[in-house]
This record gives sequence, C-alpha cells and structure tokens, in this order.
Amino acid sequence: MGSRLYLIIDLLIFLGPLTRAFEPRIYYIGKWKRLLGATLIVMALFIPWDIAFTHQGVWGFTDRYLIPWDFFGLPLEEILFFVVVPWACYFIFEVLQLFFPWKTTHRMTYLLTLVAGLALIAFALRHAQQSYTFWTFLLLAASFGLVYVWKPWWLAAFLRSWALAMLPFLVVNGILTGSGLEEPIVWYDNLQNLGIRIGSIPIEDAFYGMLMMLIYTAVMQWKKNPKSFT
Repeated sequence: MGSRLYLIIDLLIFLGPLTRAFEPRIYYIGKWKRLLGATLIVMALFIPWDIAFTHQGVWGFTDRYLIPWDFFGLPLEEILFFVVVPWACYFIFEVLQLFFPWKTTHRMTYLLTLVAGLALIAFALRHAQQSYTFWTFLLLAASFGLVYVWKPWWLAAFLRSWALAMLPFLVVNGILTGSGLEEPIVWYDNLQNLGIRIGSIPIEDAFYGMLMMLIYTAVMQWKKNPKSFT
C-alpha cells in the first residue's frame, strides 16, 4: 500500500463526487465538456509550474509512496492531482449552489478582493527570494485584479465553497505533507516558503489551491447567464 499511497489518495478524491455525479438535481457528469476544458486549462498552467519547481528543488516527492511512472520528473500521481482535486472542489461549489444558491456578490466583496490583491503584491515583493511564496502570491494577486475588473456574479459563491473546501484540504494535504507518515509524500524546501505551517502544510498551499480553483471556476462559469451584483 505504501508504494501506492499517493495514487490511492487521488482515487479517493475522485470517487467522492463520482458517487453523486449522476444525481439528477445536479447531474455533475452532464457538465463533462466544461469540466474537461477547465481541467485542461488548469493542467496547462500548473503542470509546467510544478515541473519547474520540482527541478529547482522548491518541492519534491518521496519515492516510497509512488508508482514508478513519471512525466518530466513529475510522478503520475501529481499529474492526476490536477484532475481530481479541481473536480472535487468544484463539486462543492455546485452542491452549495443547488441547495443554498447565492446569485449575487456585494460590491464590497469586490473592493475587499482588490485590497487583498494589493496586499498580496506587497507581500510577494517583500519575499521575492522565496520562490513559492513570491509566485503564488503574485499570481493570485493578478487573478484578484482581474476579478475586480470583471466582477463575476459568482465571486461570493466561490469564496464560500473555497472556505468549505478547506476542511477536506486540511485532511488530504495533511497526509500528503507527512501527517501520520514516517516521511512526507510531498516535501518542501522551507527556504523557498515562509516556513509557516498549518500542521504539516505550508500556508502557501491554501493560496495555491485558491488560485487553481479561481481559474477552474472562471472557466466553468464563463458566459453562463451572468447575474447582477449588489
């Protein structure tokens, strides 16, 4: 089991939403074209980043938990990560919108997003020597700037789903980063991040996940009956 642990985690993440993907009220599987498009865009953006940081030693992987298949130095399981995690996280967005729909975003939310983006830029520049911190915060700040200009109706709903997704995130990423294991599945060079951990998880991971899901949600919601904001 140890040599397949990361793969097992990927499969469990995927199977969670799959058990309800054909449920008539949400029919998640019926959105497969948009899901595929969003997944391909996320992979196109994040896999080169992942490859570069792996080669630079910003993070890496412990072989004992992996099957011996890789892609430009990335384990197969890491490639699958960019398929199953957005699939599962966006499922939370869809379920929340089904049972507790939010159809607007208050103007103040956009303003707070802009302020957060400016703060992230300042923080990124202050930590320009720490690659993970710098690029994660800078790219998330750029995304927040686009959100402020675009003002998508779904921003508040996205923030709600991201906050809820943090609960399984803490469990899954906790295991990946070594909680309960002799060695982490994914290890990090603390010289390339803030060194602040949520348990065993670098705090940058939460912002990295937000960036990934913000892009994924934007693709899923692109040109889909925009609502007004208040």
